[in-house]
Amino acid sequence: MPPNEEPTFWKLAADEADPHTVDAYDYQLDEHRIAADPAQRRDRSRLLVYRGDDRTIEHSRFDRLDEYLRADDLLVFNDTRVVPARLQVFKQTGGRVELFVTALSGPSAQRGWQAPGGGVIRFECMTRSSRPLREGMELSDPDRPSLPTITVEQVGAGRAIVRVRWDETPLQFLRRFGAVPLPPYIVNRRTEEGRQPVDPEDEHRYQTVYADKPGAVAAPTAGLHFTPELLKRLDERGIDRARLTLTVGPGTFRPVRDDRLEDHDMHSEQYTIPDALAEAIDTCRSAGGRVIAVGTTSARAMEAEARRDNPFEPGTRSTDLFLRPGVDIRVCDGLVTNFHLPRSTLLALVTAFVGYENVRRIYDEAIRSDYRFYSYGDASLLFR
Repeated sequence: MPPNEEPTFWKLAADEADPHTVDAYDYQLDEHRIAADPAQRRDRSRLLVYRGDDRTIEHSRFDRLDEYLRADDLLVFNDTRVVPARLQVFKQTGGRVELFVTALSGPSAQRGWQAPGGGVIRFECMTRSSRPLREGMELSDPDRPSLPTITVEQVGAGRAIVRVRWDETPLQFLRRFGAVPLPPYIVNRRTEEGRQPVDPEDEHRYQTVYADKPGAVAAPTAGLHFTPELLKRLDERGIDRARLTLTVGPGTFRPVRDDRLEDHDMHSEQYTIPDALAEAIDTCRSAGGRVIAVGTTSARAMEAEARRDNPFEPGTRSTDLFLRPGVDIRVCDGLVTNFHLPRSTLLALVTAFVGYENVRRIYDEAIRSDYRFYSYGDASLLFR
């Protein structure tokens, strides 16, 4: 290492890394930097600010976010609501089974999360058990006799469709019997520390204060830092706000297994564009403001829209857009986001915003400065 050059936490040297390959996104992070719990107050998390025009980095706090924005800037939020998607049940032999609900299936999907089940509801699930599930297998919980029997209808590799007799809404079923779907790295850290993997506090802390449309199985974590007080202050300063809904699916956690990013089969997620979003973006642009996505999910939905023949037309659709180096950013001037896992599609998305050299600088600086990482960790505000 040359004299006076600070160490890098990236596993490949910059001149050896190809930003189009997954190995270029591998960095080292000590486990103690993974946030096992949220900040004591949402907006008291730290904030790293990166300015693309002069490539400077500043350290701040999230409750000062408004100081880095201008009147007529537009923040676009994802108002999806996380459902209690984890179900722990047992086979008749006593074997433990974890069902991670990823979506509604069949007629249940057509009716939606908040419509009565009509006697039967069906869930698509990721599954984990010591031995594979079989079609027709019945799952229950002896310690919870009020939980209706869950029947396995279809099985695949680590996946299943299950049905349960239930007259109320699917959301009411999960609220009664499910648990908060915290990411594995939080659950693992807490378990290693001898703690319960899910705390009652998680029910509202792993949810944004503006969450509205249910269906997500992971939180849009950049939004976890906002408080009603901060939102009010943004309004008072003339910083506009708009919403869309992208239902965060399990593909958020899906690792990149191909060597080259372009070969990765990106998961598809459903999103909804409301009536007011197109006008809000046009007003922002006309006033010289900047469009700032709150979270990678908001960015993904807006950038997918920018590629349609009639962008930002109200409606619901899906996207498998993979934002990565070489894919241009067409709408977003800025991004509020947390710090993401190595070798992840989300880290590649951030790189599409700021460039590979800059993302290395940003993450090196965050690690050296002891930022907290991942879903319950600190945040960054990145300007292109």
